[in-house]
Amino acid sequence: MWPNARISVMGGEQAATVLATIAKDQKAREGKQMSEADEAALKEPIIRRFEEEGNPYYSSAR
Repeated sequence: MWPNARISVMGGEQAATVLATIAKDQKAREGKQMSEADEAALKEPIIRRFEEEGNPYYSSAR
């Protein structure tokens, strides 16, 4: 296994951006806006989790 191999179909940054876009659209429908800080707070744990769980050693340990 290559040291930089991932088992995820989508990277953490891409997944976090998609989920942030969905959250922004939901807020817009409610007439609200999502701040940059809220977006960063939403994205950070998603990116971290994808980085951790996308590792092939993580999945093979399960």
